[in-house]
Formats: sequence, C-alpha cells, structure tokens
Amino acid sequence: MNSPTDNSNFTTNATTDFFINFDGTINLIVSGAFQEDSDYGTVADRGFVYGTSSNPIVSINNTTGISGSNSDATGYIENLTSDQTYFIRGYFEYSDGSYFYGNEIEVSTDVDASTSRNVTLDIESSAFLIQTDFITVTLNINNVVKEMPIEFGVEYSVNSDFTSSSTNSIDNFDGIHNEGTIVVTSYSAVAEPLMSGTQYHFRPYVKYTDNTVTNGGTSTATFSTN
Repeated sequence: MNSPTDNSNFTTNATTDFFINFDGTINLIVSGAFQEDSDYGTVADRGFVYGTSSNPIVSINNTTGISGSNSDATGYIENLTSDQTYFIRGYFEYSDGSYFYGNEIEVSTDVDASTSRNVTLDIESSAFLIQTDFITVTLNINNVVKEMPIEFGVEYSVNSDFTSSSTNSIDNFDGIHNEGTIVVTSYSAVAEPLMSGTQYHFRPYVKYTDNTVTNGGTSTATFSTN
C-alpha cells in the first residue's frame, strides 16, 4: 500500500519587514499562509525556521512560532546578526516527528532605516521634582518605528528656541522592543546643574547610532528652579 501524499502547503511571503534593536541586532517580521492536510497526519507544531544556509531544517534555537488567525501566519525572528543573509521557510512538525517544509525566501539584514525611522515623544506638563539646582521631568515614549535610538534624554535651555542648550541622557536605559511591538513607556530625566530662580525650557531628544539627533515631535514644557 502506498503512503498517503502530503498535500499541505506553507507559503512564506518574499516581502518582509525589519526593526533595528538597541544593540544593532535585527528583528525580522515574516508573514505567510498555510494549509494543513488533516488526512496526512496531525500537526503538533508550526512556525518559521531560519538559518544562514539554504534549506534550513528545524534544530535548536532556529525557529519562531507564528501568530495570526485561520491560515494566516506572522512570525517575529529576533536578534539576528546585521549584514547577514538568512534563509527562511515555514514548517509543520507532525506528531510522528516528521516535518513538512514550505518554500524558501532569502532575506538580508544589511538594512538602513535612516529614511524610514521615526520616534514620537512628549514631555509632561508637570515636573516630577523641582529643586534649586536641578529639575526632574517625565518623558513619554509613544512610538518607535524601524529603529531603536541608542540614547534618550532631555534637552534644556534658558532660551525658548533652545539655542545654547544642554542635554542629559537617561542612564542604563533598557530597550522597550518586544517582538516588533513598542510598549508605551515613561521615564524620568534630570536636568542639572541649573541656576536657582531661573526659568528653563525643556524638550525630549533621542540619538541614533549614526549620531542623528531628533526631538521626536514638538512637545515642550517650561519650568523654573526654586
């Protein structure tokens, strides 16, 4: 008796998306569609498998699960080495330990987000703490697109146009990227040393790995030291 034919399919889309992490590693967002052949066997697991050689097979730490509904699939492959070529394909693992593999795509992590990255920040209108020689403000990260900045902080000046400004970065800032999603985050930033009894203008800023600095929007606030 002939073995039944596996009529499953798993199509991985050639178009992918990426995110550049705080440490320069790359996350890839992969999508596709699949159809299981229930007459062939019971699928115990499904996902995307990846590697630096063509036709990767499932081994240790080279797969990612999928999310989605019905037959649509999205996978987040995280912390890949930059400037590398990866081969990716969808797979099913059957309950008997055998595998089905779909088509293969080739993706480069030699990516540049300089024209597509974006960040949205705002500064709260009430200061967290005001003293004679320093002010602590609260900054909110509302959105980070394509690339995580390497530095977040506050810019401040006695001038409303921010000429002759100073900056203080957030120490030991932890990345807030999680599988392609940016979590809305608030953090405190200290401006010091300041002159007593003086009004200062504040706005947030970020710096990227190529030393580009942006203020992440138009949010500003004004506070005076005691």
